[in-house]
Amino acid sequence: MSITLLVALVYAMMASAAAAQKCSVKPTAISLGQTVRVSCQIAASSARLNGRTVRMFQQTNGSWFGLMPVAVADVPGAYSVEFLGEDGAAVASAKLTIRATRFPTQNVVLAPQIEALHSTPEDIETLTAFRKSVSDERFWDDPLTAPIPGCVLSPFGVKRLHNGKPTGEIHAGIDQRSAAGLPVHAVAGGAVKIAQTFAVLGGTVALDHGQGLETMYLHMSKLVVEPGAQVKKGEVIGYVGATGRANGPHLHWVVYVNGVAVNPQQWVALKACGAEKAKPSTK
Repeated sequence: MSITLLVALVYAMMASAAAAQKCSVKPTAISLGQTVRVSCQIAASSARLNGRTVRMFQQTNGSWFGLMPVAVADVPGAYSVEFLGEDGAAVASAKLTIRATRFPTQNVVLAPQIEALHSTPEDIETLTAFRKSVSDERFWDDPLTAPIPGCVLSPFGVKRLHNGKPTGEIHAGIDQRSAAGLPVHAVAGGAVKIAQTFAVLGGTVALDHGQGLETMYLHMSKLVVEPGAQVKKGEVIGYVGATGRANGPHLHWVVYVNGVAVNPQQWVALKACGAEKAKPSTK
């Protein structure tokens, strides 16, 4: 090998290593159903993990940032997150470990008329369009705030049974305890995308917080915002109820990251309801 070629090879390796150091993932080891924050000090328009690609956005400090969801159904293991330029070519990479995660099974007792409720095709279309949307402007910052002060009755990720029968569903959000009629607050600033009543979800508000982060609040008795409105962190968006597929007042809320439901308790610190967390959920 000529000296010129050797020098070129060493230079290329050093450049590659330098680029890799300019992009990172946080945390570097994560459980199923959580969110990875991906960032670069060099231009990167997207990040890719195991076939899932998310947009990255330039921040006010000049860096590039995005949110990579890890779904409950993903496969644990060691992975490489690739950072891509505008042309789709990889500009850097970072290592990520997805830990094996156990989610318990939970039985929910529902009255026959409540269990019989089903989403209409129109409901499904509306909710799917919401989850698929990604807006450019960021309205959220850390930390998010809890929508209500209640403890967690039912955590994220549990496998659901209805009246002892498997549903094939997981609990995609969390249930917080609350008396009926208490105010529900936006966990971050954002735009109201949905404010309506659904057959299964009941009174629902869906907020787009920008750059891949969305939240949704279900079963409310009263909504006080309209689609198209802009809300601030902590603003009241509705009131706790038991509408839709619910047999008692509580707040079920969901965090979506680039269309994937993730664990809200990675974003907001909440306490479980002690011994009561083992009781059947109210949803």
